[in-house]
Amino acid sequence: MSLNRRHFLGSAGAALACLPALTRAQDRAPQQQPRIVLLGTAGGPPAHPGRSQPATLLQVAGRNYLIDAGENCAQQLLRAGVPAHKVDQCFLSHLHWDHTLGLDYLMATGWMMNRTAPMPVWGPPGTRELVARTAASVGIGEDIFRAQAKDRPPLASLYPARVVDTVTPRVILQDGPVKISAAATSHFAAVHSAPHSYGIDKALAYRFDTPAGSVVITGDTGPSATLEQLAQGCDVLVSEICDLVSIRAGLVEASRPGQNIDLLVEHMRSQHLSPEELGKLATRAGVKKLVLTHFVIGRGFDPQAFAPQIAPFFKGEVIVGRDLLSIPLGAENS
Repeated sequence: MSLNRRHFLGSAGAALACLPALTRAQDRAPQQQPRIVLLGTAGGPPAHPGRSQPATLLQVAGRNYLIDAGENCAQQLLRAGVPAHKVDQCFLSHLHWDHTLGLDYLMATGWMMNRTAPMPVWGPPGTRELVARTAASVGIGEDIFRAQAKDRPPLASLYPARVVDTVTPRVILQDGPVKISAAATSHFAAVHSAPHSYGIDKALAYRFDTPAGSVVITGDTGPSATLEQLAQGCDVLVSEICDLVSIRAGLVEASRPGQNIDLLVEHMRSQHLSPEELGKLATRAGVKKLVLTHFVIGRGFDPQAFAPQIAPFFKGEVIVGRDLLSIPLGAENS
């Protein structure tokens, strides 16, 4: 065996041997107060300077809930004080790349950090296939590390898929004192692909009713009666938002001759939320606080401009998100 190979195996083995000790140290970290952490606030699959792809952490009742798993979510979780193996449940709003491309690293590092309790992955039709293929894609790495981790369970066994196929709001899980509900939104209402082997594409919003307050997270959506129903009376609505003016300008700049810009703009208008539509929805639903994330914006647009645009339509507090912004959840902050 070459010196380099011995060095690599020795380093890898030493790193894996240290993981249980690291895990014990992280497990002793003090429990966080209930909070929402915006891990990634970009919208759309392309890379965005200064923003990770969509992911939100809800910490409440001693549990860590991850909503969407955009690229870089595992790194952002660690920066928020939650290593991958400490996520209790993962909820995917829909299966566009910007909401799922971080799932492979999250699953792989959770296994590597000696995850013992499964992390169910909830999502719309197609989630079972996505999770299975993601587990397969990291399987070669699992096989390589298996030499230093012979007693670990199969990686795929730690990530059971839970398919949520609903339109109107319904409870999908009672997790101790936390009740989790889901409803379909309008994100695929106007433009969608033909049915797949697993069914039709759906986008979901999730509601968490907790001892510290109620939180609704929209995922991608346009104006939506079911989302409005799901969000009735909630303390915090964490919502996507879109600026059509800067998006249109960017599409015009990048368009090819003969490309139908109006069709693309109509897609953005009907399947994402403008400040006016979001403000009206939040007011009708009796939302107390709005948190803005998943910015669907063109180059040069400042998300801070969203707050005054919402103000004529919603009189509650509006928080313009940024990556790793932590928002306390509780009566004193509602």
